[in-house]
Amino acid sequence: MKPISADGSFPLFGAVVSLVLWYRFYKAVFQVHSFRPNKTHRALLVLLPGLCMLFIVVVLWNRSSPDVRSDAEWIALYAAGGAAWLQLGLYLLCVLGIAVREDVLERQNPAAPWVVYGTLTGTALCYAGANVGNGPGAEVVVFCAALSTLFLFGFWFCFERLFRLADRVTIDRDESAGMRTGGWISSIGLIFGGAVAGDWKSVQATVCDFIQYAWVALLFLLVAFLIERALKPSQEQQRSPRTASAAIAVAYFVAAATYVYWRGLR
Repeated sequence: MKPISADGSFPLFGAVVSLVLWYRFYKAVFQVHSFRPNKTHRALLVLLPGLCMLFIVVVLWNRSSPDVRSDAEWIALYAAGGAAWLQLGLYLLCVLGIAVREDVLERQNPAAPWVVYGTLTGTALCYAGANVGNGPGAEVVVFCAALSTLFLFGFWFCFERLFRLADRVTIDRDESAGMRTGGWISSIGLIFGGAVAGDWKSVQATVCDFIQYAWVALLFLLVAFLIERALKPSQEQQRSPRTASAAIAVAYFVAAATYVYWRGLR
């Protein structure tokens, strides 16, 4: 799946954009200060994007089209596209009400980082899945990544509207809700990423295969709906237990990984 333009100007532009955006991201991480900075979350914000990029590079090196994985230059350019895609995920999360700089770094909101981690992981899985298999060019990667990412944030939007999770994270600072949400986002990102992985045939075939593969995400939405309804804070209990919420987040991802392993890649 080599890039669209013969001279590589398209992926080069993406590399420059991602470099600028990630420079601004890390500048904020190291320069924004608060009265009691959370060193753990600050360290995770530094490390997690790099781990996501490492995962994308490993996928490119082992599961992408043969003409890409045999050329280190194209791997680097597609990886740069992945870096830009991660920034797109953070931007869409900000549009939906949760921002890295304001909520995580400046306000030190303990709930927000978990949603950011889930978003980075889910977006990376969507982009990585789009690079698995053979195809005619970078336009195929962009289409598949856009399809999976659109559904990822579409489901997150529906979930958020049902329970006003952005408010529970940013206003109520409900760390347990943030944990569960982060685990849920990463799990459906894994499902949608697996749904677009595989050899390219056509737009129609890709969409049909995607629906047949990713319908199970509706079950994840239903389960999350039932869990959030059961754990919705009441006047007597303002917060759900963090340990139970962490276990639920892990269970989401393990269930998604089990499904993707069972279904395999197209």
